[in-house]
Amino acid sequence: MRALSPQRAALAEGWPVLVTVTVVGLTFGIVARQSGLAPVEIVAMSLFVFAGASQFVMVQLLKDGVAWPLIAATVLLINLRHLLMAAALRPYFGRVSTVRRLVAAFFLTDEAFAMSIGWFRRGRTELAYYVTFAVTLFLLWNAATGIGIVLGPTIGEPRRLGVDFAITATFTAIVVLGVRRRSDVAVALAAALMASALAYVGASVIAVVAAGALAPLLVLLFPDLRDKAEVA
Repeated sequence: MRALSPQRAALAEGWPVLVTVTVVGLTFGIVARQSGLAPVEIVAMSLFVFAGASQFVMVQLLKDGVAWPLIAATVLLINLRHLLMAAALRPYFGRVSTVRRLVAAFFLTDEAFAMSIGWFRRGRTELAYYVTFAVTLFLLWNAATGIGIVLGPTIGEPRRLGVDFAITATFTAIVVLGVRRRSDVAVALAAALMASALAYVGASVIAVVAAGALAPLLVLLFPDLRDKAEVA
């Protein structure tokens, strides 16, 4: 059987994540519109911020009348995990120009990172996989946001339809697709437990950052995990 091209492989392997992210984008458009934001504000947020969790937080903070400096600081804190993801991907973008690396960084999301790092860990080096998945995700997210804006005034409370679970489903999907070794399971469970504990005590804003930082720390503190990852 003929192997799929990197572009087709990205879509064939990533379609479950792309579908769930589309539902999350739809939910965001609905929630943002119902929160009183103007359509142009919502569209601009998805086009230029393009960070699902941060966008939901921004909507809630704007709805509560929080000052802009605090909103910016909160979004920055939530998105700090992107530094860890970018550092992990940097070796694979070493031959790419600075301008192209910056463009690739704009499209970096949790989902794009999970899918592409899995691709690279299989010994593949084609960056077309990352580009195809990341750009497709961007287009679907913005299209879904637009539909959500239109549906917002008419759909009522979106949570009664269960669409809010799409966010959980998205991250569950990328974890399942990314887990390939026993060490991956250990790291995923440890990060999930930390995030859950922090969210339970009311520290949901730093839960994502703390859980994301836990993975590299585990590898540093427990060399056995690193050795197993290298041998696998």
